[in-house]
Amino acid sequence: MALSAALLWRHLRQLQTSRLAAAASTLTLRSGHWRWMTTTAETTKDEPRFHWRNLPWQAISIAVGIGTLLYQNKKSKDLELRRNNLKYVNNQLSKLYGPLYGNRLANQMSYKEALQGHDNLVKFLQEAEKKWRDPETTDEGVRMLTRWRKFLFYVMRPLDLKAEEIIRDNAHLLENGVEEAELFVKFVFHVNYEKLIVANWQEKGEVIEKREVVEEGDFSRERNGGKSDDETFQMLTRLVRHVKETYEKLEERKKSLVDK
Repeated sequence: MALSAALLWRHLRQLQTSRLAAAASTLTLRSGHWRWMTTTAETTKDEPRFHWRNLPWQAISIAVGIGTLLYQNKKSKDLELRRNNLKYVNNQLSKLYGPLYGNRLANQMSYKEALQGHDNLVKFLQEAEKKWRDPETTDEGVRMLTRWRKFLFYVMRPLDLKAEEIIRDNAHLLENGVEEAELFVKFVFHVNYEKLIVANWQEKGEVIEKREVVEEGDFSRERNGGKSDDETFQMLTRLVRHVKETYEKLEERKKSLVDK
């Protein structure tokens, strides 16, 4: 009797163990897909591993949709940024550096024409004064002085006033910050000093008509074009070079933005 009970108990343990093993090895989802979670003890080398193809097509569609949306959103932001950059560069070219570049080139050409081959205004005025002091060439000296003042009043001054207006109205489009702003400030100061000179001429009627009495001081640079010729000349030359280089750099940047 005792032996029969022992045999029965052993049989029941074997049956229970077999059922647990079978349940552990055949546990699957009702949908027919492999289970999502498994323990190390339950995984065997022969058991198929999880593959993306086992995912429901709805989940794949949602993932692809989200990825596409994120990509399109980034692409849209990049495109908007390039458009804003292109718009800003176009404003720089059309409102500041383009007009200023043409303006300064025209002024530079007028300046050279007015000096009639002399290196700078100081040398031109020295030659005019020398002729004025010589009784045989006095009229020529006065003519040179008058010619310069006509050029400044009718040709160069309007260009300078326009350049000042361009800078004042579009200072927010400056490309190179403080250093560039300092250069433009020096130019504006030069133009304002020029205004005082021209106002003095107008008060004395010295622009168009020849003066009956010409004084030695009339041939000084301070009465004809501003202070320190070397400093002013270098500033004006530097301004033309700077505007030209910046204009060309912005044209290259514009081309790059358009190509993208």
